[in-house]
Amino acid sequence: MTETPRQRARIETEAQITAIGNRMIDDEGVDGLSLRAIARELGVVSSAVYRYVKSRDELLTILIRDAFTQIADAVDEALAGERSVRVLALTMLDWSRTYPNRWSLIYGTPIAGYEAPREETVVPGTRIMVALASLVAESATGTEAANGAGAARGAQSAEAQELSATLEPLRQGLDELGLDYDDSVILETITVWVAIVGLINGLRFGQFGPGFGDVEDDLMSGVVGRLGA
Repeated sequence: MTETPRQRARIETEAQITAIGNRMIDDEGVDGLSLRAIARELGVVSSAVYRYVKSRDELLTILIRDAFTQIADAVDEALAGERSVRVLALTMLDWSRTYPNRWSLIYGTPIAGYEAPREETVVPGTRIMVALASLVAESATGTEAANGAGAARGAQSAEAQELSATLEPLRQGLDELGLDYDDSVILETITVWVAIVGLINGLRFGQFGPGFGDVEDDLMSGVVGRLGA
């Protein structure tokens, strides 16, 4: 369906608001966000902006969704060239270097008084983890084929049953996304995900101290390799 001039104008204005908001995040972090400042930059009165963004919380949701989409797009593009956990992890690391404040917005400390609406952030926010689970599943399938898929299967041990119950909330979340993986894939995905995000957070937030700037990629490759991913 052809867009009307009014619809095009709205889409363009919303894109401008997102771009300005991203720049504010890049420059000053969340504390730099201001709907009044956005209105000034757009050359409109403050009340006009509220026709597009009703509140600062709504602006945060837009920017969080946009950041999740940007980093996931970067990962998808990289994986189109080489499907590996290492490529996924290095792409996330590189994006975090380019946009450290946007990384903090989506993977850093929760914002006081703000709760992201699930219906708007879950799908973009889980795209990379879904890609990671797919890579882990592909690797697990290859390992099973090499070792004999049915050789180790049988009745679940008590420990395996307990693990299965523990992972149930995550399994349900994957089910919502139309994904069905066994417990070993889910647990391996969690392990690798925590290692990747934890390392990037440690580097971006200075938790390891100075001296890592020139070796971040090597460090990430080493961690991923140590996990066998």
